[in-house]
Amino acid sequence: MEDNNSAKTNNIRLTIVVVTSIAIAATLICIILLLLFRAGNSRNSVNYTAHDITSHVISKMNYDNLSEISGDNIEKYYEIPNGVVSDSAMYISARTDNFTELACFKLSSEDNEDVLRTVIEDYINEKAATYQNINEKAYNAVHESEIFTHYPYVLVSVSPDNNSVKTAFDNMFVDNGKLQSSKDN
Repeated sequence: MEDNNSAKTNNIRLTIVVVTSIAIAATLICIILLLLFRAGNSRNSVNYTAHDITSHVISKMNYDNLSEISGDNIEKYYEIPNGVVSDSAMYISARTDNFTELACFKLSSEDNEDVLRTVIEDYINEKAATYQNINEKAYNAVHESEIFTHYPYVLVSVSPDNNSVKTAFDNMFVDNGKLQSSKDN
């Protein structure tokens, strides 16, 4: 009888060890999966379009007089070599007394940033030279333009309030990569 009780006790102990091991393994797997999920979501891996960015900035700045330049016509403003950007959007003021412009480019690779900056600077310099000695207000607006970067996005701002444009652009990447609705103004 003693051997029978000893065998039952060993079976019970073995069962407890197996069940406990399974529970510990399941808990560890859940913790690892949770950590991996959180790590994947915390990366700044947003995938905006250039239009998303310009629309967001326009909304935050309350610009209501900008007209979109079609993708095919952007090349008439910026002479960007093929393969440098994968997406672009551009808006210019529809009013003749306002010189606001926004352009956003999505770089196809980080190596292309210097090429794009040179193209942007060439465009800005050419535009400034056009207005110099002709239209002081336009010249000053273009001369004060800014270029902001959050790889792979490059935003060109010709605005009377470039600091607010920068803030609106930066906030798209600070707020966990989530676009805030225009109601959040």
